Amino acid sequence: MGPPSHRFARGRGCVFFGSHEHVLDDKGRTSLPKEFRDILKREKADPWLTLGASCLQIYTAEEFAKIQARLTEDALPDGEIIRQQRLTLGNAARCKVDAQGRILVPPTLRKYASLERDIVFTGRGALIEVWDRALWKAEMDRARAESV
Repeated sequence: MGPPSHRFARGRGCVFFGSHEHVLDDKGRTSLPKEFRDILKREKADPWLTLGASCLQIYTAEEFAKIQARLTEDALPDGEIIRQQRLTLGNAARCKVDAQGRILVPPTLRKYASLERDIVFTGRGALIEVWDRALWKAEMDRARAESV
């Protein structure tokens, strides 16, 4: 369902693209798409899972550290920065990939993104989004309608 993921040619960062349908089991585990898993397993540290807009987002540890630095660089953050810190950092969880290539999505994050069983992983450059399949379809329908 889409092209493979790649590492940037110069070895800096990862790029994820393509969409992959998967399922969550009763414990909230799901297997990562092979292309995404292969990239994440090459990284030195576990990836991070956090809130996105109507979905969840998975970042490599390196990319998440950049986000954390941007959100905490101001000595006296304003209200918008504080809200973003709460959403992104306050809801972040390490996303360990087990020996079977699965991740566990914590219950609070599953609830936020309305993830029950049928899900979609989609690459968005430096991050991976995890969507409820019905919400993903609605998002794609909306995007197609707006791009006409």
